[in-house]
Order: sequence, then C-alpha cells, then structure tokens
Amino acid sequence: MTDRPRVLIIADDLTGAMDAAGPFASCGLPTWVAAVPEDCDPSRFARATVVSVNTESRHLSPEAAGQRVEQAWRQVGGETFDVVVKKIDSTLRGNPVAESRALQRLAGRDRLVVAPAFPAQGRVVRGGAVFVHGAPLADTGFARDALSPSLTAPLAEAFAPHDAAASARTYSARAFAIADPDGFSVAVVDAATDDDLSGIAAAALPQCARWLLVGSAGLTAALARALAVAGAQPEPPAVFGRIVFVVGSRAPASREQALTLTAEGACLVEAVNGRLHKEPVLSPGADVLLMSVPDKQGQEGDAAEVANMLARHAMRLLGAGNAQAIVATGGDTAVACLRASGNPALAVGGELMPGIAYARLMIGTRAVWLVTKAGGFGDATALSEIGRRLRVRAPAATS
Repeated sequence: MTDRPRVLIIADDLTGAMDAAGPFASCGLPTWVAAVPEDCDPSRFARATVVSVNTESRHLSPEAAGQRVEQAWRQVGGETFDVVVKKIDSTLRGNPVAESRALQRLAGRDRLVVAPAFPAQGRVVRGGAVFVHGAPLADTGFARDALSPSLTAPLAEAFAPHDAAASARTYSARAFAIADPDGFSVAVVDAATDDDLSGIAAAALPQCARWLLVGSAGLTAALARALAVAGAQPEPPAVFGRIVFVVGSRAPASREQALTLTAEGACLVEAVNGRLHKEPVLSPGADVLLMSVPDKQGQEGDAAEVANMLARHAMRLLGAGNAQAIVATGGDTAVACLRASGNPALAVGGELMPGIAYARLMIGTRAVWLVTKAGGFGDATALSEIGRRLRVRAPAATS
C-alpha cells in the first residue's frame, strides 16, 4: 500500500455516495463520484484518490442489490483500491447486510467492521444499536419508511456470519482500538462522537487489506481526516444568482425544511406527483423551490417516475433567471437530475456542512453548483442554511 491509499466507497444511493465522498475532497484528496457507473469511462478515475460509486440499489431486493454491488465493483476496477468502504445509511435503510456481504466477497476481506454512527446528524450507536437524536431507531419514522424501512435487529445479530465457527461482537470504540484483530469475524463498534469514529478509523487503516469497513458518512469523514493533505483548501461555492431547490424526498424533515424556505421568500412551485399543470410564474431574482406533492386524494406516485419528471422541470428552471446552483434533496431526485443533465460522474468539491457535499455540474456549456442532501438530514432550517452557505463568499449586492 502506498503512503496515501486509494479509497473505494460503494453506496446505495447518490446522496449517500456524495455525503461519503465530500469529506475527502474537503481534506484535499482528488475525489470523484460515479453517479451512473454504467455510463462512466473508468479511465477518468485513474488519478482519483477516492472514488464513490452509486449503485442505486436501496429499494431493490437483497439479491438484486448484491448484483448491483458486483457490477459497480467491476465497472470501476475495485481490485485497484487499497481501502474499501461499504457506505450504508446511518438509519440502516435499504440492504446493508446483503450489500456488505457481497462487497466483502468481491474485495476478498475476511473481517467486517460495522460502525454506522453519524454524530453530526444525531445518529449514534450504543450497545450495538442505533439511536437517532436519543430515540431507539425502531421508534423513529425511519423504521416505518414506505419504500425501505430500517433494519431494527441488533447489529451484531443482523451481521452475524453464517459460519458457526465465526463470531460477531460488539465493542466500545476504546475497546476496539486495542482489540485482537484476529478475535472477530464481525466487529460492531459503538460510537457517540467524532473522536470515537477517528479512533475506529485509526485502528482499521493498518488492517485495510483484510477488513471491509461498513459505515455512514461519519466513518468516511474520520477516514478522510486520517488521510488529509496538509494545508489543502478546496474551492468554496460563490453564488450570487438564483438557487433552484428540488425536493423529491418524502421524508417529513424535507417537508419541514421546504416550509421554512418558502416562509423566507423562496418561490414555491408544486408538482403534483412530479407533474406541472401550468408554467410557473417566478419572481425576479427569487430562489425557486420545486417540490413534489401528493394528489388531492393524498396518493403519491411512483418514486422513480416522480424523480425523473422533477429533474426535467429542474433543468428548465435552471435556465430561468440564470440560476447558478441546484440543491437536490433525496437520492432518487439527485441521480435523476444528473441523468437529465448528462453528468454520469462528478468531481466532488467538498462539504458544505456535515453530510452535505457539493460539486460542479455541467448544464450544456454552463457550470452550476450542485448540492445534494439526504431527505432525512437536518433540522427545519437545513435548506435555508444551505442557501446561506452557498452565498457566503459571493460579492455583496450593489444598489
């Protein structure tokens, strides 16, 4: 392994691929996201230190999700990477066990280190179980997600190997740092702080040829800090024009964030299950919030179809008033925007805030900033705060 190892991240949706990659870019490491890996030329990643791949598999069956992981591995040449991370949702939605096992087999790793905590977003692991802002995961709305409810079994039980001779154990972060590396097949590691995750990363990196790391953006941020380039300063966004916010996520948090944004003056464009029944009238200079809403009977359309329609509308709205940034909430929505704009891969710029990454997106010959946010991330002011941070270095308005 070289002094600075190459890192491969496999994520089950685009916002996950982005939020896992953002910290590495912020730490000065050349970082790419393969948003639509089947449309990517692997040679463009040859000089990347970090490559994060979206398998778009969260809502698939465990078998189909495992096949997507295998396709992604082969598409980007997984065997050329030193550190391999299975990025999972911090609230354990999707197929975390099936995808981790598939990647473990492909990467030839004989141990799993499972650490899904993301303290910056209120997700911690205690006693081998996930808590969200202090509540057991099973008691949260994530466990009742209509498309992909959370895994609620204890992590050591869920990830336990089938081989009776193998073992799955739960460790504190401190105990894991001094654990015998041959003493487990699966290590579930508790973490409540970023320092805990940094300790996990420091213990795991020397064993990266043997261990598959399984975790959220909290763990990848810890890895990024351990591999950081001294003095690196990524280019921050500097937006002074219109921002288009696209909310396709059905998460209650996203709806609350949209309400705050409109209360602060954003022009709301409601798309009934992704459809616009009339051309929106936009206030000059105002930010735009394009949001999918259910029909009058409260019925919601197919998530993928809704996302594709929202993406097409978003591309048109970007041209209106020379918008300079798009903020996409929800993995389905974000990847649909990239497909609609013809951007199968992105060079990541960095993190705007924990768990929220940014990149340059090409719309024809015009570059705009892209920010992605998982639907369940953030409090009611999250979208508004993203807007403020996008503009923090923009020139002051003149009268």
